[in-house]
Amino acid sequence: MDLSVVIVSYNAVDFLRLTLKSVMAACAHITAEVFVVDNNSTDGAAAMVATEFSGCKLIANKDNPGFAIANNQAIRKACGKYILILNPDTVVAEDTFTKAMAFMQKTDHVGGLGIRMIDGSGAFLPESKRGIPSPWAALTKMAGLAALFPSSKIFAEYHKGYLSPDKNNPVEVLAGSFMLFKKNVLDKIGLLDEDFFMYGEDIDLSYRTIKAGYQNYYFSDSSIVHFKGESTIKDETYVKRFYKAMVQFAKKHFNPTYGFVLKAFIYLGVSLARIISTLKHAFARKEQTTISSKITLLLLQNYLPTKDSILKLEKSFDVKMVSDLTMEHQGTIVFVQGTMPYKQMIETMDTHKNKFSYRFFDTQANVMVGSDNKVVKGQTIAL
Repeated sequence: MDLSVVIVSYNAVDFLRLTLKSVMAACAHITAEVFVVDNNSTDGAAAMVATEFSGCKLIANKDNPGFAIANNQAIRKACGKYILILNPDTVVAEDTFTKAMAFMQKTDHVGGLGIRMIDGSGAFLPESKRGIPSPWAALTKMAGLAALFPSSKIFAEYHKGYLSPDKNNPVEVLAGSFMLFKKNVLDKIGLLDEDFFMYGEDIDLSYRTIKAGYQNYYFSDSSIVHFKGESTIKDETYVKRFYKAMVQFAKKHFNPTYGFVLKAFIYLGVSLARIISTLKHAFARKEQTTISSKITLLLLQNYLPTKDSILKLEKSFDVKMVSDLTMEHQGTIVFVQGTMPYKQMIETMDTHKNKFSYRFFDTQANVMVGSDNKVVKGQTIAL
Protein backbone atom coordinates (compact mmCIF):
# COMPACT_ATOMS: atom_id res chain seq x y z
CA MET A 1 0.00 0.00 0.00
CA ASP A 2 1.31 3.44 -0.94
CA LEU A 3 -0.18 5.75 1.69
CA SER A 4 -1.96 5.83 5.03
CA VAL A 5 -3.73 9.12 5.76
CA VAL A 6 -4.44 9.86 9.43
CA ILE A 7 -6.93 12.59 10.36
CA VAL A 8 -7.75 13.45 13.96
CA SER A 9 -11.07 15.26 14.29
CA TYR A 10 -12.68 17.26 17.06
CA ASN A 11 -15.91 19.23 16.49
CA ALA A 12 -15.32 20.25 12.87
CA VAL A 13 -17.86 18.05 11.07
CA ASP A 14 -18.54 20.19 7.99
CA PHE A 15 -14.88 21.03 7.42
CA LEU A 16 -14.00 17.37 7.98
CA ARG A 17 -16.46 16.39 5.25
CA LEU A 18 -14.75 18.81 2.84
CA THR A 19 -11.32 17.47 3.81
CA LEU A 20 -12.35 13.87 3.26
CA LYS A 21 -13.86 14.58 -0.15
CA SER A 22 -10.62 16.20 -1.29
CA VAL A 23 -8.59 13.33 0.21
CA MET A 24 -10.67 10.75 -1.64
CA ALA A 25 -10.05 12.59 -4.90
CA ALA A 26 -6.31 12.65 -4.17
CA CYS A 27 -6.28 8.90 -3.48
CA ALA A 28 -7.99 7.99 -6.76
CA HIS A 29 -4.83 6.79 -8.51
CA ILE A 30 -2.84 5.34 -5.60
CA THR A 31 -3.39 2.54 -3.11
CA ALA A 32 -4.33 4.20 0.14
CA GLU A 33 -6.22 3.89 3.40
CA VAL A 34 -7.79 6.76 5.33
CA PHE A 35 -8.11 6.75 9.12
CA VAL A 36 -10.36 9.19 10.96
CA VAL A 37 -9.84 9.31 14.71
CA ASP A 38 -12.65 11.29 16.34
CA ASN A 39 -11.86 12.63 19.78
CA ASN A 40 -15.40 12.48 21.19
CA SER A 41 -16.86 15.26 19.04
CA THR A 42 -20.33 16.49 19.96
CA ASP A 43 -21.26 17.63 16.44
CA GLY A 44 -21.93 14.22 14.91
CA ALA A 45 -18.57 13.93 13.14
CA ALA A 46 -18.15 10.22 13.86
CA ALA A 47 -21.65 9.41 12.62
CA MET A 48 -21.06 11.50 9.50
CA VAL A 49 -17.88 9.58 8.69
CA ALA A 50 -19.56 6.22 9.28
CA THR A 51 -22.50 7.14 7.06
CA GLU A 52 -20.92 9.17 4.26
CA PHE A 53 -17.40 7.70 4.13
CA SER A 54 -17.86 4.03 4.90
CA GLY A 55 -14.52 3.25 3.26
CA CYS A 56 -12.68 5.18 5.95
CA LYS A 57 -11.32 3.39 8.99
CA LEU A 58 -13.07 5.15 11.86
CA ILE A 59 -11.79 5.16 15.42
CA ALA A 60 -14.37 6.84 17.66
CA ASN A 61 -12.85 7.70 21.03
CA LYS A 62 -15.08 8.05 24.08
CA ASP A 63 -12.99 10.92 25.39
CA ASN A 64 -10.42 13.40 24.06
CA PRO A 65 -6.99 11.86 24.70
CA GLY A 66 -5.17 14.58 22.76
CA PHE A 67 -3.65 14.98 19.32
CA ALA A 68 -0.59 12.75 19.80
CA ILE A 69 -2.37 9.77 21.33
CA ALA A 70 -5.15 9.90 18.72
CA ASN A 71 -2.71 9.98 15.81
CA ASN A 72 -0.71 7.12 17.26
CA GLN A 73 -3.85 4.99 17.57
CA ALA A 74 -4.18 5.06 13.78
CA ILE A 75 -0.48 5.01 12.88
CA ARG A 76 -0.02 1.74 14.78
CA LYS A 77 -2.66 0.18 12.51
CA ALA A 78 -1.36 1.80 9.30
CA CYS A 79 0.00 -0.30 6.43
CA GLY A 80 1.18 2.37 3.98
CA LYS A 81 4.79 2.91 2.91
CA TYR A 82 4.12 6.56 3.70
CA ILE A 83 2.19 7.99 6.65
CA LEU A 84 0.45 11.36 6.33
CA ILE A 85 -0.75 13.22 9.42
CA LEU A 86 -3.40 15.64 8.13
CA ASN A 87 -5.67 18.17 9.83
CA PRO A 88 -9.48 17.95 9.52
CA ASP A 89 -9.72 21.51 8.17
CA THR A 90 -7.65 21.16 5.02
CA VAL A 91 -8.24 20.84 1.27
CA VAL A 92 -5.71 18.92 -0.79
CA ALA A 93 -5.29 18.88 -4.58
CA GLU A 94 -5.85 15.78 -6.67
CA ASP A 95 -2.10 15.43 -7.29
CA THR A 96 -0.83 16.49 -3.86
CA PHE A 97 -0.12 12.98 -2.59
CA THR A 98 1.46 11.64 -5.78
CA LYS A 99 3.73 14.67 -6.11
CA ALA A 100 4.80 14.62 -2.46
CA MET A 101 5.56 10.90 -2.44
CA ALA A 102 7.46 11.15 -5.74
CA PHE A 103 9.65 13.91 -4.28
CA MET A 104 10.40 11.85 -1.18
CA GLN A 105 11.19 8.78 -3.25
CA LYS A 106 13.81 10.57 -5.34
CA THR A 107 15.36 12.65 -2.53
CA ASP A 108 18.23 11.18 -0.53
CA HIS A 109 18.07 11.01 3.27
CA VAL A 110 14.57 12.52 3.44
CA GLY A 111 12.65 11.70 6.59
CA GLY A 112 9.64 13.99 6.66
CA LEU A 113 7.95 16.47 4.36
CA GLY A 114 5.74 19.53 4.91
CA ILE A 115 3.87 21.42 2.23
CA ARG A 116 3.03 24.90 1.00
CA MET A 117 -0.17 25.99 2.74
CA ILE A 118 -2.60 28.86 2.19
CA ASP A 119 -5.39 29.93 4.51
CA GLY A 120 -9.07 30.37 3.70
CA SER A 121 -8.42 33.77 2.12
CA GLY A 122 -5.68 32.46 -0.17
CA ALA A 123 -2.82 33.98 1.84
CA PHE A 124 0.37 31.97 2.27
CA LEU A 125 0.79 30.49 5.74
CA PRO A 126 4.31 31.15 7.06
CA GLU A 127 4.15 28.14 9.38
CA SER A 128 4.47 25.96 6.28
CA LYS A 129 8.23 26.03 6.99
CA ARG A 130 9.80 26.40 10.41
CA GLY A 131 13.07 26.31 12.31
CA ILE A 132 13.99 24.96 15.73
CA PRO A 133 12.41 27.11 18.48
CA SER A 134 15.55 28.60 20.02
CA PRO A 135 14.99 31.14 22.84
CA TRP A 136 15.38 34.04 20.41
CA ALA A 137 13.21 32.45 17.70
CA ALA A 138 10.50 31.69 20.26
CA LEU A 139 10.56 35.25 21.62
CA THR A 140 10.37 36.90 18.20
CA LYS A 141 7.51 34.59 17.20
CA MET A 142 5.45 35.00 20.36
CA ALA A 143 6.06 38.77 20.57
CA GLY A 144 5.03 39.34 16.97
CA LEU A 145 8.43 40.57 15.79
CA ALA A 146 8.57 37.84 13.15
CA ALA A 147 5.28 39.10 11.72
CA LEU A 148 6.63 42.65 11.60
CA PHE A 149 9.85 41.57 9.85
CA PRO A 150 8.76 38.46 7.92
CA SER A 151 11.86 38.20 5.68
CA SER A 152 14.52 38.91 8.29
CA LYS A 153 17.12 36.28 9.17
CA ILE A 154 17.31 37.88 12.61
CA PHE A 155 13.61 38.01 13.47
CA ALA A 156 12.02 35.43 11.17
CA GLU A 157 13.95 32.24 11.95
CA TYR A 158 10.92 30.54 13.50
CA HIS A 159 9.04 30.55 10.18
CA LYS A 160 12.15 30.67 7.97
CA GLY A 161 10.80 33.85 6.43
CA TYR A 162 13.97 34.40 4.42
CA LEU A 163 13.34 31.22 2.40
CA SER A 164 11.16 31.56 -0.69
CA PRO A 165 7.69 30.03 -0.23
CA ASP A 166 7.87 28.96 -3.89
CA LYS A 167 11.02 26.83 -3.68
CA ASN A 168 11.64 23.42 -2.13
CA ASN A 169 14.06 23.68 0.79
CA PRO A 170 15.41 21.64 3.69
CA VAL A 171 13.84 22.78 6.97
CA GLU A 172 14.04 21.61 10.55
CA VAL A 173 10.39 21.59 11.63
CA LEU A 174 7.21 20.47 9.86
CA ALA A 175 3.70 21.74 10.59
CA GLY A 176 1.40 19.23 12.26
CA SER A 177 -1.41 20.04 9.82
CA PHE A 178 0.44 18.16 7.03
CA MET A 179 3.35 15.89 7.92
CA LEU A 180 4.32 13.14 5.49
CA PHE A 181 6.77 10.51 6.74
CA LYS A 182 8.24 7.32 5.41
CA LYS A 183 6.89 4.55 7.60
CA ASN A 184 10.33 3.01 8.02
CA VAL A 185 11.53 6.32 9.45
CA LEU A 186 8.75 6.33 12.05
CA ASP A 187 9.56 2.71 12.84
CA LYS A 188 13.08 3.86 13.68
CA ILE A 189 12.48 7.14 15.52
CA GLY A 190 9.15 6.30 17.17
CA LEU A 191 5.71 7.87 16.95
CA LEU A 192 4.36 11.12 18.35
CA ASP A 193 5.34 11.74 21.98
CA GLU A 194 2.13 11.25 23.95
CA ASP A 195 3.32 13.47 26.77
CA PHE A 196 2.40 16.37 24.48
CA PHE A 197 -1.37 16.91 24.59
CA MET A 198 -1.63 19.55 21.86
CA TYR A 199 1.14 21.64 20.27
CA GLY A 200 4.80 20.78 20.29
CA GLU A 201 4.44 17.16 19.21
CA ASP A 202 5.11 18.14 15.59
CA ILE A 203 8.26 20.02 16.60
CA ASP A 204 9.40 17.10 18.73
CA LEU A 205 8.83 14.53 15.97
CA SER A 206 10.57 16.74 13.40
CA TYR A 207 13.56 17.25 15.67
CA ARG A 208 13.86 13.53 16.41
CA THR A 209 13.86 12.91 12.66
CA ILE A 210 16.84 15.22 12.22
CA LYS A 211 18.66 13.76 15.22
CA ALA A 212 18.32 10.30 13.64
CA GLY A 213 20.25 11.50 10.59
CA TYR A 214 17.38 12.31 8.22
CA GLN A 215 16.46 15.60 6.56
CA ASN A 216 13.04 17.27 6.60
CA TYR A 217 11.84 19.22 3.58
CA TYR A 218 9.43 22.02 2.76
CA PHE A 219 7.67 21.09 -0.49
CA SER A 220 6.36 23.95 -2.64
CA ASP A 221 5.37 22.06 -5.80
CA SER A 222 1.85 21.50 -4.47
CA SER A 223 -0.34 23.65 -2.24
CA ILE A 224 -3.16 22.87 0.17
CA VAL A 225 -5.71 24.98 2.01
CA HIS A 226 -5.53 24.99 5.80
CA PHE A 227 -8.36 26.95 7.37
CA LYS A 228 -6.61 26.82 10.79
CA GLY A 229 -9.42 28.32 12.87
CA GLU A 230 -11.42 25.09 12.75
CA SER A 231 -8.78 22.97 14.45
CA THR A 232 -7.31 25.70 16.64
CA ILE A 233 -8.80 28.89 17.99
CA LYS A 234 -5.86 31.17 18.74
CA ASP A 235 -7.02 32.70 22.00
CA GLU A 236 -5.33 32.94 25.40
CA THR A 237 -5.78 29.20 25.90
CA TYR A 238 -3.74 28.62 22.74
CA VAL A 239 -1.01 30.96 23.99
CA LYS A 240 -0.78 29.12 27.32
CA ARG A 241 -0.71 25.69 25.68
CA PHE A 242 1.86 26.78 23.14
CA TYR A 243 4.04 28.21 25.92
CA LYS A 244 3.79 24.98 27.89
CA ALA A 245 4.65 22.89 24.82
CA MET A 246 7.75 24.96 24.00
CA VAL A 247 9.05 24.62 27.54
CA GLN A 248 8.27 20.89 27.48
CA PHE A 249 10.23 20.53 24.22
CA ALA A 250 13.23 22.41 25.65
CA LYS A 251 13.29 20.29 28.81
CA LYS A 252 13.23 17.11 26.76
CA HIS A 253 15.94 17.94 24.24
CA PHE A 254 18.26 20.55 25.73
CA ASN A 255 20.24 21.17 28.90
CA PRO A 256 18.62 22.84 31.94
CA THR A 257 20.24 26.22 31.25
CA TYR A 258 18.89 26.28 27.70
CA GLY A 259 15.47 25.30 29.01
CA PHE A 260 15.55 28.09 31.62
CA VAL A 261 16.52 30.71 29.05
CA LEU A 262 13.87 29.49 26.62
CA LYS A 263 11.27 29.58 29.37
CA ALA A 264 12.19 33.17 30.28
CA PHE A 265 12.13 34.33 26.66
CA ILE A 266 8.81 32.61 25.96
CA TYR A 267 7.27 34.07 29.12
CA LEU A 268 8.24 37.54 27.93
CA GLY A 269 6.90 36.74 24.48
CA VAL A 270 3.65 35.40 25.88
CA SER A 271 3.05 38.63 27.79
CA LEU A 272 3.37 40.60 24.58
CA ALA A 273 1.45 38.01 22.58
CA ARG A 274 -1.57 38.23 24.89
CA ILE A 275 -1.90 41.92 24.15
CA ILE A 276 -1.48 41.38 20.39
CA SER A 277 -3.86 38.38 20.40
CA THR A 278 -6.60 40.36 22.14
CA LEU A 279 -6.37 43.11 19.55
CA LYS A 280 -6.29 40.63 16.64
CA HIS A 281 -9.36 38.78 17.87
CA ALA A 282 -11.33 41.96 18.42
CA PHE A 283 -10.70 42.99 14.82
CA ALA A 284 -11.00 39.50 13.31
CA ARG A 285 -14.37 38.74 14.91
CA LYS A 286 -15.76 42.01 13.60
CA GLU A 287 -14.38 41.23 10.14
CA GLN A 288 -15.78 37.69 10.07
CA THR A 289 -19.32 38.72 11.02
CA THR A 290 -19.56 40.90 7.92
CA ILE A 291 -19.95 37.75 5.78
CA SER A 292 -23.74 37.74 5.49
CA SER A 293 -26.62 37.99 3.06
CA LYS A 294 -25.34 41.42 2.02
CA ILE A 295 -22.36 39.81 0.30
CA THR A 296 -22.63 38.93 -3.38
CA LEU A 297 -21.96 35.28 -4.14
CA LEU A 298 -20.00 34.74 -7.34
CA LEU A 299 -20.79 31.49 -9.17
CA LEU A 300 -18.28 30.50 -11.82
CA GLN A 301 -20.09 30.12 -15.14
CA ASN A 302 -18.36 26.88 -16.11
CA TYR A 303 -18.86 25.25 -12.72
CA LEU A 304 -22.47 25.91 -11.76
CA PRO A 305 -24.57 23.82 -9.38
CA THR A 306 -28.04 22.58 -10.32
CA LYS A 307 -30.91 25.03 -10.80
CA ASP A 308 -32.41 23.90 -7.48
CA SER A 309 -29.16 24.70 -5.68
CA ILE A 310 -28.97 28.11 -7.33
CA LEU A 311 -32.53 28.85 -6.17
CA LYS A 312 -31.56 27.91 -2.60
CA LEU A 313 -28.65 30.35 -2.72
CA GLU A 314 -30.81 33.11 -4.20
CA LYS A 315 -33.24 32.86 -1.28
CA SER A 316 -30.56 34.12 1.09
CA PHE A 317 -27.93 35.90 -1.05
CA ASP A 318 -27.39 38.13 -3.99
CA VAL A 319 -26.05 35.69 -6.61
CA LYS A 320 -24.09 36.59 -9.72
CA MET A 321 -22.78 34.27 -12.45
CA VAL A 322 -19.31 35.27 -13.68
CA SER A 323 -17.05 33.99 -16.43
CA ASP A 324 -14.01 36.27 -16.01
CA LEU A 325 -12.72 36.90 -12.48
CA THR A 326 -10.35 39.61 -13.70
CA MET A 327 -13.42 41.76 -14.33
CA GLU A 328 -14.66 41.38 -10.74
CA HIS A 329 -13.40 43.38 -7.79
CA GLN A 330 -15.18 41.96 -4.76
CA GLY A 331 -17.56 39.29 -3.57
CA THR A 332 -17.48 35.72 -2.33
CA ILE A 333 -16.47 33.06 -4.83
CA VAL A 334 -18.44 29.85 -4.36
CA PHE A 335 -16.67 26.64 -5.33
CA VAL A 336 -19.25 23.97 -6.11
CA GLN A 337 -17.80 20.63 -5.08
CA GLY A 338 -18.05 17.96 -7.73
CA THR A 339 -17.96 20.40 -10.64
CA MET A 340 -14.45 21.82 -10.32
CA PRO A 341 -11.15 20.08 -9.44
CA TYR A 342 -9.87 20.87 -5.94
CA LYS A 343 -6.53 21.78 -7.48
CA GLN A 344 -8.20 24.48 -9.55
CA MET A 345 -10.03 25.81 -6.49
CA ILE A 346 -6.73 26.10 -4.61
CA GLU A 347 -5.00 27.77 -7.56
CA THR A 348 -7.87 30.26 -7.89
CA MET A 349 -7.54 31.21 -4.22
CA ASP A 350 -3.77 31.51 -4.58
CA THR A 351 -4.08 33.70 -7.68
CA HIS A 352 -6.76 36.03 -6.33
CA LYS A 353 -5.66 36.21 -2.69
CA ASN A 354 -7.03 39.17 -0.73
CA LYS A 355 -9.35 40.11 -3.59
CA PHE A 356 -12.27 37.81 -2.80
CA SER A 357 -13.54 35.68 0.03
CA TYR A 358 -14.22 31.99 -0.65
CA ARG A 359 -16.81 29.37 0.27
CA PHE A 360 -16.94 25.67 -0.56
CA PHE A 361 -20.48 24.54 -1.42
CA ASP A 362 -21.45 20.92 -0.78
CA THR A 363 -24.72 20.47 -2.67
CA GLN A 364 -25.31 17.03 -1.17
CA ALA A 365 -25.02 18.16 2.44
CA ASN A 366 -26.47 21.61 1.59
CA VAL A 367 -23.78 23.51 3.47
CA MET A 368 -21.18 26.12 2.60
CA VAL A 369 -17.98 26.40 4.60
CA GLY A 370 -15.03 28.74 4.57
CA SER A 371 -12.92 31.14 6.57
CA ASP A 372 -11.74 34.66 5.91
CA ASN A 373 -9.21 34.88 8.69
CA LYS A 374 -6.76 32.31 10.05
CA VAL A 375 -7.18 33.64 13.59
CA VAL A 376 -10.85 32.84 14.16
CA LYS A 377 -13.22 29.94 13.70
CA GLY A 378 -14.57 29.48 10.18
CA GLN A 379 -18.13 29.83 8.99
CA THR A 380 -20.66 27.11 8.18
CA ILE A 381 -23.86 28.13 6.38
CA ALA A 382 -26.68 25.59 6.22
CA LEU A 383 -28.97 26.04 3.22
